[in-house]
Amino acid sequence: MSGFLVCKSSSRVGRFVLLVTGTTLALALIQGVALISQPITVHVNTPSINHESPQSSPSATPIDTTSPIVTEPANVSPKPKYAFATIITGEGDTETEVKDAYFTATRLLTYQLLYSPQTKSRSGHIPFLVLVTKDVPQEQRDILTNEGATVIPAETLEREWIHPKWSRWVDVLAKLNLWKLTEFEKIAFMDADSIILRPLDDIFTDSTTDIQQTVPPREGVDDNMNVSVPLPETYLLSGIHDRWVETALPPVPGKEFYVANNYMNAGFFVCSPSELLFNYYVSLLNTPDRFDASYPEQNLLNFAHKTDSRMPWRELGPGWNHKPIAVSKDDLDNFKSLHQKWWRPIADKDAAEYIRNTVQEMEDFFQHWTI
Repeated sequence: MSGFLVCKSSSRVGRFVLLVTGTTLALALIQGVALISQPITVHVNTPSINHESPQSSPSATPIDTTSPIVTEPANVSPKPKYAFATIITGEGDTETEVKDAYFTATRLLTYQLLYSPQTKSRSGHIPFLVLVTKDVPQEQRDILTNEGATVIPAETLEREWIHPKWSRWVDVLAKLNLWKLTEFEKIAFMDADSIILRPLDDIFTDSTTDIQQTVPPREGVDDNMNVSVPLPETYLLSGIHDRWVETALPPVPGKEFYVANNYMNAGFFVCSPSELLFNYYVSLLNTPDRFDASYPEQNLLNFAHKTDSRMPWRELGPGWNHKPIAVSKDDLDNFKSLHQKWWRPIADKDAAEYIRNTVQEMEDFFQHWTI
Protein backbone atom coordinates (compact mmCIF):
# COMPACT_ATOMS: atom_id res chain seq x y z
CA MET A 1 0.00 0.00 0.00
CA SER A 2 2.82 2.42 0.85
CA GLY A 3 4.34 1.88 -2.60
CA PHE A 4 0.99 2.78 -4.17
CA LEU A 5 0.73 5.97 -2.09
CA VAL A 6 4.22 7.01 -3.13
CA CYS A 7 3.35 6.47 -6.79
CA LYS A 8 0.13 8.40 -6.43
CA SER A 9 1.82 11.38 -4.84
CA SER A 10 4.76 11.37 -7.27
CA SER A 11 5.49 14.24 -9.63
CA ARG A 12 4.97 13.99 -13.35
CA VAL A 13 8.64 13.03 -13.64
CA GLY A 14 8.13 10.23 -11.16
CA ARG A 15 5.11 8.91 -13.03
CA PHE A 16 7.10 9.03 -16.28
CA VAL A 17 9.97 7.05 -14.71
CA LEU A 18 7.51 4.48 -13.41
CA LEU A 19 5.96 4.13 -16.87
CA VAL A 20 9.36 3.71 -18.55
CA THR A 21 10.48 1.23 -15.89
CA GLY A 22 7.34 -0.84 -16.30
CA THR A 23 7.64 -0.82 -20.07
CA THR A 24 11.31 -1.81 -19.89
CA LEU A 25 10.50 -4.68 -17.54
CA ALA A 26 7.78 -5.94 -19.84
CA LEU A 27 10.09 -5.79 -22.84
CA ALA A 28 12.80 -7.60 -20.90
CA LEU A 29 10.40 -10.39 -20.01
CA ILE A 30 9.29 -10.73 -23.62
CA GLN A 31 12.86 -10.77 -24.86
CA GLY A 32 13.82 -13.31 -22.21
CA VAL A 33 11.22 -15.73 -23.57
CA ALA A 34 12.30 -15.07 -27.15
CA LEU A 35 15.91 -15.88 -26.36
CA ILE A 36 15.01 -19.55 -26.07
CA SER A 37 14.89 -19.96 -29.85
CA GLN A 38 16.91 -17.01 -31.15
CA PRO A 39 19.95 -17.77 -33.32
CA ILE A 40 23.44 -17.43 -31.88
CA THR A 41 25.51 -14.56 -33.25
CA VAL A 42 28.98 -15.79 -34.16
CA HIS A 43 32.10 -13.63 -34.41
CA VAL A 44 34.31 -15.78 -36.60
CA ASN A 45 37.93 -15.98 -35.48
CA THR A 46 40.31 -15.43 -38.40
CA PRO A 47 43.68 -14.66 -36.78
CA SER A 48 46.71 -13.51 -38.72
CA ILE A 49 49.57 -15.74 -37.68
CA ASN A 50 53.31 -15.31 -37.89
CA HIS A 51 54.87 -18.71 -37.46
CA GLU A 52 58.43 -18.96 -36.25
CA SER A 53 60.51 -21.83 -37.55
CA PRO A 54 60.23 -24.76 -35.11
CA GLN A 55 63.07 -27.00 -34.17
CA SER A 56 63.26 -30.13 -36.27
CA SER A 57 61.34 -33.06 -34.86
CA PRO A 58 59.78 -36.25 -36.16
CA SER A 59 56.43 -35.43 -37.72
CA ALA A 60 53.77 -36.91 -39.92
CA THR A 61 54.78 -34.41 -42.63
CA PRO A 62 58.18 -32.73 -43.07
CA ILE A 63 58.23 -29.16 -41.77
CA ASP A 64 59.90 -26.62 -44.03
CA THR A 65 61.96 -24.52 -41.65
CA THR A 66 63.02 -22.06 -44.35
CA SER A 67 59.62 -20.43 -44.76
CA PRO A 68 56.45 -19.91 -42.72
CA ILE A 69 54.10 -22.88 -42.64
CA VAL A 70 51.07 -20.64 -42.41
CA THR A 71 50.21 -17.24 -43.72
CA GLU A 72 47.06 -15.21 -43.29
CA PRO A 73 44.19 -17.03 -45.04
CA ALA A 74 43.63 -15.65 -48.53
CA ASN A 75 40.25 -14.47 -49.79
CA VAL A 76 38.64 -14.58 -46.37
CA SER A 77 34.91 -14.06 -46.74
CA PRO A 78 33.38 -11.72 -44.16
CA LYS A 79 30.42 -14.10 -43.91
CA PRO A 80 31.54 -17.64 -44.71
CA LYS A 81 28.82 -19.98 -45.91
CA TYR A 82 30.42 -23.05 -44.38
CA ALA A 83 32.03 -24.04 -41.09
CA PHE A 84 33.56 -27.03 -39.37
CA ALA A 85 32.53 -27.64 -35.76
CA THR A 86 33.03 -29.77 -32.68
CA ILE A 87 32.02 -29.66 -29.02
CA ILE A 88 33.81 -30.12 -25.72
CA THR A 89 32.09 -30.46 -22.37
CA GLY A 90 33.44 -30.28 -18.84
CA GLU A 91 30.80 -32.13 -16.85
CA GLY A 92 30.80 -35.89 -16.45
CA ASP A 93 34.47 -36.41 -17.25
CA THR A 94 35.74 -36.75 -13.70
CA GLU A 95 39.15 -38.05 -14.74
CA THR A 96 41.62 -35.27 -15.49
CA GLU A 97 43.34 -37.27 -18.22
CA VAL A 98 40.02 -37.67 -20.06
CA LYS A 99 39.35 -33.93 -19.96
CA ASP A 100 42.88 -33.20 -21.09
CA ALA A 101 42.63 -35.74 -23.91
CA TYR A 102 39.51 -34.14 -25.40
CA PHE A 103 41.02 -30.67 -25.03
CA THR A 104 44.21 -31.77 -26.79
CA ALA A 105 42.09 -33.47 -29.45
CA THR A 106 40.25 -30.19 -30.07
CA ARG A 107 43.57 -28.37 -30.43
CA LEU A 108 44.63 -31.04 -32.92
CA LEU A 109 41.47 -30.47 -34.97
CA THR A 110 42.15 -26.72 -34.88
CA TYR A 111 45.62 -27.31 -36.29
CA GLN A 112 44.50 -29.83 -38.90
CA LEU A 113 41.48 -27.89 -40.16
CA LEU A 114 43.03 -24.42 -40.17
CA TYR A 115 46.79 -24.76 -40.62
CA SER A 116 48.23 -28.14 -41.58
CA PRO A 117 49.45 -28.09 -45.21
CA GLN A 118 48.18 -31.65 -45.62
CA THR A 119 44.65 -31.29 -44.21
CA LYS A 120 43.54 -27.63 -44.17
CA SER A 121 40.88 -26.42 -46.60
CA ARG A 122 41.96 -25.93 -50.21
CA SER A 123 39.08 -23.62 -51.12
CA GLY A 124 39.84 -20.71 -48.79
CA HIS A 125 39.38 -20.16 -45.08
CA ILE A 126 36.58 -22.16 -43.45
CA PRO A 127 36.17 -21.35 -39.73
CA PHE A 128 36.36 -23.98 -37.02
CA LEU A 129 33.64 -23.58 -34.37
CA VAL A 130 34.03 -25.11 -30.92
CA LEU A 131 30.87 -25.33 -28.81
CA VAL A 132 31.74 -25.24 -25.10
CA THR A 133 29.47 -25.95 -22.16
CA LYS A 134 29.53 -23.98 -18.92
CA ASP A 135 32.03 -26.29 -17.20
CA VAL A 136 34.82 -25.90 -19.74
CA PRO A 137 37.52 -23.81 -18.00
CA GLN A 138 38.12 -20.27 -19.23
CA GLU A 139 41.81 -21.06 -19.64
CA GLN A 140 40.98 -23.74 -22.21
CA ARG A 141 38.59 -21.40 -24.01
CA ASP A 142 41.30 -18.73 -24.21
CA ILE A 143 43.88 -21.17 -25.57
CA LEU A 144 41.50 -22.40 -28.28
CA THR A 145 40.61 -18.82 -29.23
CA ASN A 146 44.25 -17.74 -29.35
CA GLU A 147 45.05 -20.70 -31.58
CA GLY A 148 42.38 -19.72 -34.08
CA ALA A 149 39.20 -21.60 -33.16
CA THR A 150 35.89 -19.75 -32.80
CA VAL A 151 34.66 -20.61 -29.30
CA ILE A 152 30.88 -20.52 -28.77
CA PRO A 153 29.20 -20.97 -25.35
CA ALA A 154 26.42 -23.53 -25.67
CA GLU A 155 23.16 -24.08 -23.78
CA THR A 156 23.11 -27.52 -22.15
CA LEU A 157 19.43 -28.46 -22.81
CA GLU A 158 19.28 -31.18 -20.16
CA ARG A 159 15.91 -32.68 -19.21
CA GLU A 160 14.96 -34.71 -16.12
CA TRP A 161 13.82 -37.70 -18.16
CA ILE A 162 17.07 -37.89 -20.14
CA HIS A 163 19.45 -40.47 -18.62
CA PRO A 164 22.52 -41.08 -20.83
CA LYS A 165 24.19 -44.47 -20.97
CA TRP A 166 27.43 -42.90 -19.67
CA SER A 167 27.78 -39.96 -17.28
CA ARG A 168 30.24 -38.23 -19.63
CA TRP A 169 27.37 -37.77 -22.09
CA VAL A 170 25.34 -35.63 -19.70
CA ASP A 171 25.85 -32.48 -21.82
CA VAL A 172 25.90 -33.93 -25.34
CA LEU A 173 22.49 -32.42 -26.11
CA ALA A 174 24.32 -29.08 -26.27
CA LYS A 175 25.35 -30.26 -29.74
CA LEU A 176 21.87 -29.21 -30.90
CA ASN A 177 22.98 -25.58 -30.58
CA LEU A 178 24.55 -26.04 -34.01
CA TRP A 179 21.10 -25.48 -35.49
CA LYS A 180 20.99 -21.98 -33.95
CA LEU A 181 24.04 -20.84 -35.95
CA THR A 182 21.91 -19.67 -38.85
CA GLU A 183 24.50 -17.37 -40.40
CA PHE A 184 26.04 -20.52 -41.90
CA GLU A 185 24.46 -22.43 -44.76
CA LYS A 186 26.14 -25.72 -43.87
CA ILE A 187 28.17 -26.99 -40.91
CA ALA A 188 30.29 -30.15 -40.93
CA PHE A 189 30.37 -31.48 -37.38
CA MET A 190 32.80 -34.01 -35.96
CA ASP A 191 33.28 -35.23 -32.42
CA ALA A 192 36.50 -34.05 -30.80
CA ASP A 193 37.86 -37.62 -30.78
CA SER A 194 38.51 -37.42 -34.51
CA ILE A 195 41.61 -37.11 -36.64
CA ILE A 196 41.76 -35.58 -40.12
CA LEU A 197 43.73 -37.39 -42.83
CA ARG A 198 42.91 -35.31 -45.93
CA PRO A 199 41.16 -31.97 -46.66
CA LEU A 200 37.41 -32.05 -46.00
CA ASP A 201 36.21 -28.84 -47.66
CA ASP A 202 34.74 -30.67 -50.67
CA ILE A 203 32.15 -32.18 -48.35
CA PHE A 204 30.13 -28.97 -48.54
CA THR A 205 29.63 -29.30 -52.30
CA ASP A 206 29.22 -33.08 -52.37
CA SER A 207 25.85 -34.09 -53.80
CA THR A 208 25.03 -36.01 -50.61
CA THR A 209 24.99 -32.71 -48.69
CA ASP A 210 22.57 -30.87 -50.97
CA ILE A 211 19.75 -29.04 -49.18
CA GLN A 212 16.60 -31.21 -49.23
CA GLN A 213 12.91 -30.41 -49.46
CA THR A 214 10.85 -31.52 -46.46
CA VAL A 215 8.48 -34.27 -47.60
CA PRO A 216 4.80 -33.27 -47.43
CA PRO A 217 2.43 -35.47 -45.40
CA ARG A 218 1.29 -38.40 -47.52
CA GLU A 219 0.63 -42.13 -47.39
CA GLY A 220 3.74 -44.14 -46.64
CA VAL A 221 5.46 -41.30 -44.82
CA ASP A 222 5.68 -41.55 -41.03
CA ASP A 223 3.94 -38.42 -39.77
CA ASN A 224 3.40 -39.72 -36.24
CA MET A 225 5.97 -37.32 -34.81
CA ASN A 226 3.74 -35.32 -32.46
CA VAL A 227 4.72 -32.17 -34.31
CA SER A 228 3.70 -29.20 -32.17
CA VAL A 229 5.91 -26.72 -34.02
CA PRO A 230 6.16 -26.01 -37.75
CA LEU A 231 8.77 -27.89 -39.76
CA PRO A 232 11.08 -26.06 -42.14
CA GLU A 233 10.44 -26.24 -45.88
CA THR A 234 14.03 -27.37 -46.41
CA TYR A 235 16.63 -29.14 -44.27
CA LEU A 236 19.92 -31.00 -44.39
CA LEU A 237 21.25 -33.88 -42.33
CA SER A 238 23.78 -36.23 -43.89
CA GLY A 239 25.79 -38.69 -41.84
CA ILE A 240 27.35 -42.13 -41.46
CA HIS A 241 25.51 -45.39 -40.75
CA ASP A 242 26.52 -46.81 -37.35
CA ARG A 243 26.20 -50.58 -37.61
CA TRP A 244 27.88 -51.22 -34.27
CA VAL A 245 25.45 -49.21 -32.14
CA GLU A 246 22.52 -50.53 -34.15
CA THR A 247 23.58 -54.07 -33.28
CA ALA A 248 23.65 -53.15 -29.59
CA LEU A 249 20.46 -51.07 -29.78
CA PRO A 250 18.06 -52.80 -32.20
CA PRO A 251 14.61 -51.26 -32.79
CA VAL A 252 12.05 -52.43 -30.24
CA PRO A 253 8.76 -53.41 -31.93
CA GLY A 254 6.18 -50.75 -31.20
CA LYS A 255 8.83 -48.33 -29.92
CA GLU A 256 10.95 -47.88 -33.02
CA PHE A 257 12.73 -44.54 -33.11
CA TYR A 258 14.68 -45.39 -36.28
CA VAL A 259 14.26 -47.67 -39.28
CA ALA A 260 16.28 -50.90 -39.16
CA ASN A 261 19.62 -50.69 -41.02
CA ASN A 262 19.35 -46.89 -41.03
CA TYR A 263 20.85 -45.72 -37.72
CA MET A 264 23.06 -42.62 -37.99
CA ASN A 265 26.10 -41.88 -35.86
CA ALA A 266 26.06 -38.30 -34.52
CA GLY A 267 29.85 -38.11 -34.34
CA PHE A 268 30.23 -36.96 -37.96
CA PHE A 269 27.54 -35.24 -40.01
CA VAL A 270 26.69 -32.22 -42.13
CA CYS A 271 23.68 -30.08 -41.25
CA SER A 272 22.03 -26.82 -42.24
CA PRO A 273 21.21 -24.57 -39.25
CA SER A 274 17.53 -23.70 -38.81
CA GLU A 275 15.62 -22.06 -35.98
CA LEU A 276 12.56 -24.10 -36.89
CA LEU A 277 14.50 -27.35 -36.64
CA PHE A 278 16.06 -26.33 -33.34
CA ASN A 279 12.58 -25.58 -31.97
CA TYR A 280 11.38 -28.94 -33.28
CA TYR A 281 14.20 -30.76 -31.49
CA VAL A 282 13.39 -28.90 -28.27
CA SER A 283 9.73 -29.94 -28.62
CA LEU A 284 10.89 -33.57 -28.73
CA LEU A 285 12.97 -33.02 -25.61
CA ASN A 286 9.88 -31.63 -23.94
CA THR A 287 7.95 -34.86 -24.64
CA PRO A 288 9.17 -37.40 -22.03
CA ASP A 289 10.03 -40.88 -23.29
CA ARG A 290 9.41 -39.90 -26.92
CA PHE A 291 12.58 -41.78 -27.89
CA ASP A 292 15.25 -43.96 -26.28
CA ALA A 293 17.55 -41.46 -24.56
CA SER A 294 20.53 -43.70 -23.77
CA TYR A 295 22.42 -41.97 -26.60
CA PRO A 296 20.71 -38.59 -26.12
CA GLU A 297 21.44 -36.36 -29.10
CA GLN A 298 22.18 -39.26 -31.44
CA ASN A 299 18.87 -40.99 -30.80
CA LEU A 300 16.96 -37.71 -30.96
CA LEU A 301 18.40 -36.99 -34.41
CA ASN A 302 17.62 -40.54 -35.55
CA PHE A 303 14.03 -40.15 -34.37
CA ALA A 304 13.56 -36.68 -35.88
CA HIS A 305 15.10 -37.81 -39.18
CA LYS A 306 13.87 -41.40 -39.55
CA THR A 307 14.36 -42.57 -43.10
CA ASP A 308 10.60 -43.08 -43.51
CA SER A 309 9.74 -39.65 -42.08
CA ARG A 310 9.25 -36.21 -43.60
CA MET A 311 12.91 -35.24 -43.05
CA PRO A 312 14.97 -38.41 -43.63
CA TRP A 313 18.71 -38.27 -43.05
CA ARG A 314 20.99 -39.17 -45.95
CA GLU A 315 24.09 -41.33 -46.12
CA LEU A 316 27.28 -39.40 -46.86
CA GLY A 317 29.33 -40.58 -49.79
CA PRO A 318 32.04 -43.19 -49.16
CA GLY A 319 35.39 -42.26 -47.71
CA TRP A 320 34.54 -39.19 -45.66
CA ASN A 321 34.70 -40.76 -42.22
CA HIS A 322 35.20 -44.14 -40.57
CA LYS A 323 34.80 -45.40 -37.03
CA PRO A 324 37.07 -48.44 -36.82
CA ILE A 325 37.15 -50.94 -33.99
CA ALA A 326 40.95 -50.75 -34.18
CA VAL A 327 42.62 -48.20 -36.45
CA SER A 328 44.99 -49.59 -39.08
CA LYS A 329 47.27 -48.39 -41.86
CA ASP A 330 44.52 -49.29 -44.35
CA ASP A 331 42.19 -46.84 -42.60
CA LEU A 332 44.78 -44.08 -43.03
CA ASP A 333 44.97 -44.85 -46.76
CA ASN A 334 41.25 -45.15 -47.51
CA PHE A 335 39.45 -42.43 -45.52
CA LYS A 336 39.59 -38.66 -45.13
CA SER A 337 38.93 -38.72 -41.39
CA LEU A 338 38.63 -41.21 -38.55
CA HIS A 339 36.35 -41.19 -35.51
CA GLN A 340 38.79 -42.70 -33.08
CA LYS A 341 40.05 -42.04 -29.53
CA TRP A 342 43.57 -41.88 -30.87
CA TRP A 343 45.15 -41.22 -27.45
CA ARG A 344 44.45 -44.81 -26.43
CA PRO A 345 46.95 -47.59 -27.27
CA ILE A 346 46.97 -48.47 -30.99
CA ALA A 347 48.21 -51.93 -31.99
CA ASP A 348 49.02 -51.09 -35.61
CA LYS A 349 52.57 -49.66 -35.52
CA ASP A 350 52.23 -47.59 -38.70
CA ALA A 351 48.97 -46.01 -37.55
CA ALA A 352 50.32 -45.39 -34.05
CA GLU A 353 53.43 -43.68 -35.44
CA TYR A 354 51.42 -41.53 -37.85
CA ILE A 355 49.10 -40.28 -35.12
CA ARG A 356 51.93 -39.74 -32.65
CA ASN A 357 53.86 -37.68 -35.21
CA THR A 358 50.78 -35.68 -36.18
CA VAL A 359 50.16 -34.70 -32.56
CA GLN A 360 53.83 -33.75 -32.18
CA GLU A 361 53.60 -31.66 -35.34
CA MET A 362 50.67 -29.78 -33.82
CA GLU A 363 52.52 -29.18 -30.56
CA ASP A 364 55.60 -27.92 -32.42
CA PHE A 365 53.49 -25.60 -34.54
CA PHE A 366 51.66 -23.93 -31.66
CA GLN A 367 54.83 -23.77 -29.56
CA HIS A 368 56.65 -21.65 -32.16
CA TRP A 369 54.11 -19.10 -33.21
CA THR A 370 53.03 -15.59 -32.35
CA ILE A 371 49.79 -13.79 -33.10
